This record gives sequence, C-alpha cells and structure tokens, in this order.
Amino acid sequence: MLNKLIKYDLKAGWHIFCAIYLFIMICSVITRIMGVLGGIDSMDSNGSIFSIFYTGACVLMILSISVSCVITVLWVVLRYRNNLLRDEGYLMHTLPVTPVSLYFSKMLSSIILFLADVIVIFAAFIISGLPKVMGIGWDDFVQFRINMGKDAYYIKGTVFIALFAGLLLFALYTMFAQMFASLNIGYTLPFGKGSSRDLMSIVVYIITYIIMQIIGLIIVVTVVFVSIGKVGFELMNESEVMRYVYGMFGACIVFFIIFSLIYSTISVKLMQKKLDLE
Repeated sequence: MLNKLIKYDLKAGWHIFCAIYLFIMICSVITRIMGVLGGIDSMDSNGSIFSIFYTGACVLMILSISVSCVITVLWVVLRYRNNLLRDEGYLMHTLPVTPVSLYFSKMLSSIILFLADVIVIFAAFIISGLPKVMGIGWDDFVQFRINMGKDAYYIKGTVFIALFAGLLLFALYTMFAQMFASLNIGYTLPFGKGSSRDLMSIVVYIITYIIMQIIGLIIVVTVVFVSIGKVGFELMNESEVMRYVYGMFGACIVFFIIFSLIYSTISVKLMQKKLDLE
C-alpha cells in the first residue's frame, strides 16, 4: 500500500515537474550552444553577441533551477497539508493504512522529488558546459577522489563521498520532517481555522529552526575546540584536518538523525490522535 500512496503523490505532480525539468534542460542546451558560438566554451570568448546571449541563458537557467527547488518545497508542504490536515484528510485517514504509512509515503515522495531536482540540476550544469568554463573537468573529480583515498587521510575517497551523500540525505529528511512536524503542531493547536493555523505552523517552524541552529552551533564549536585541543594549530597537517572533517561529518549525521526521529515521532503521534480536520 505504501508504494501505491507514493505513486499517487508522484502522479499528482508529474506534469508540473516534467514541464519545469524540460524548461531547465532547454535552457542548458541553449547555454551550451551560445557558449560554443561565443567561444566561451573553449575559454576564448570573442566578445560577440553570442557572449551576451550566453550570459542571459546562464542567468535564465540558474533562475529556473532556483524556481524548481522553491516549487518542490511548496508542493511538498501544500500536498502534506491538504491531504492529511485539511478536507482531503477525511478520505486519506479512512484508508486501510496506518498513520506511519501515510507519513512515510509523503516523506519518501518528497525525497524522491528533491533527488529528481538534484539529478536534473547536475545534468543541466554538465550539458551547459559551466563546469568546463569554470575550469572543472572530469579529471579534476578523479584526482580529487584519488587524493581523498591517500593513506595519510585514513579513509578512502569512495567512503568520503558516501559519507557526504549520507549527510545530504539525512539533512534532506530532517528538513522535510521539520516542515511536517510544524504543520502537525500548527494544526493541532486551538487557534481558529485556515490561515491562522498556517500562521501558527510558520511560527512553530521558525522556533524549531532557531533551536536547531543553536544546538548545531554548539556541536560545531565543541567539535572545533576538541579538534584544536588535539591538533593544536597545525592546520597544515592534512591527516589531522581530515580527521576533524570526518568528525564533523559524524557529528552532523548524528545531529540530523536525532532531530529527524524527534520530528517524525511528533508527526506520527499527532496523526494517531483524533485530528480536527478542516
């Protein structure tokens, strides 16, 4: 049943996101063409009108990428609110599924959409040729991976990339979990209907965001001081610096796991109670 719920969510917004992704791809292709015609792609700009078109195409592509991320977040939030906390909730909560399944169907579909954004963004940048213009090529990535795999760093480059990807996934999960928990709390508090509940959800989100930032800052400062105490100020010692980086990665992952569990538990517990749906 969980996969059906996820398909239902993705199917509801596929036409919107496909149109956005197509526009981004078109902008990236135009950027590449203008870069080639203007000589920018070969790092030898000829100052022609194509250079101006290239700049405009780059700006349009970056703006469309930004808009796609904003639309994804808005779609996720509104979909969760309308399906589970407003009038559509009368149908959703009568389905033969648990609140846990309803919650994770929204969570997984949200993560899938955001990962689709990331894939499209990477593809757009590669097609546009912007990395080449900035002097970044595939050889640089390979060399980075080789450097990260040196024995002096105590960890292989593949593991570093896996840690970084894991950190991003946990951060993404926590971001959506915080949004969902804020909505659940805002729609549980007895403060009228409609927009007033939306306003309370925003207030709850701001408060939880501030709390997270304060705790995150404390963790960062603690890790830094512990690292300085062990390393001293020998920042040129690559192995010690990388140990600090991995320690920071581990601390951040634990931080995101704890908060994601707290937010998810709050949302599920509130959904298990009798909701005052609109």
